[in-house]
Amino acid sequence: MQVRCTKCHMPISLSKDVVYAALDITIDEDLSHYDIRCPHCRKTNRVSVEQLKHAAPGYQRERDEEAE
Repeated sequence: MQVRCTKCHMPISLSKDVVYAALDITIDEDLSHYDIRCPHCRKTNRVSVEQLKHAAPGYQRERDEEAE
């Protein structure tokens, strides 16, 4: 997944593992977006849950909710 920084316009590349981890965090904490920090200018960029789900169409929760 590619995200462009809103301040310096540098592209930020996110691997599938990062996208899956971000989805886990946003679902666990009931967030509407995930914050990604630009490695170039260090500005925090928001990525919505919808964008994350679009980048990971086969996403399945690894943890079983009933086991907890």
